[in-house]
Amino acid sequence: MKEISIIGFSDLGEQFYSFLNQENLVLNVFDDVYQSNQENIKANLFNQYSESNSNNFYVALGYKHLKTKENILNKLQELNKKTPNFIHKTSFVNNTAVVETAVFIYPMCNVDKNVEIGKGSLINNSVTISHDTKIGKCCYISPGVIVSGNVNIGNYTFIGSGSIISNGVKIGENVIIGVGTVVTKDIPDNCSVIGNPMKFLKQPLILK
Repeated sequence: MKEISIIGFSDLGEQFYSFLNQENLVLNVFDDVYQSNQENIKANLFNQYSESNSNNFYVALGYKHLKTKENILNKLQELNKKTPNFIHKTSFVNNTAVVETAVFIYPMCNVDKNVEIGKGSLINNSVTISHDTKIGKCCYISPGVIVSGNVNIGNYTFIGSGSIISNGVKIGENVIIGVGTVVTKDIPDNCSVIGNPMKFLKQPLILK
């Protein structure tokens, strides 16, 4: 019987569970609000993961909590817990790509040659990542994003659904790219952008 643990069990955690679920699976959930009547799901308080005897952990914290996600992954590493990758069977990842730990890749994604994906990043449905692109740690790439070749994406960056990132662009850390944005030039750290043509916002986008 296989046992896994998911930290955070809102919509994202339930999606993780739907992908990971299989017969004879025991699930430990760490979330302060989740309750379960299912025998194979054990509900625990959010911060009790550090006291758990479980060994395989998936951290299901979304785009609003990317730095918190990194902190938890670092703590799990200190505790010698495993944080496996998940790559959906319908996604293609080139054998030259480097995928670090705790990366979650949803269905119908295409990851090209020499791509690097940093620890804890999430690649949502139907994302294309072209050759020689580097994605930092704990990034969140929403459905339908197209990332062209030789792109560099910094840590903790959120890219909204349907955005297109042009070839050779450099995107800083802690950047928010709004839905449907076409990125044709570099974006510094801590910026919010949106639109086609892309414009920089004076006030940061609020992710809802």
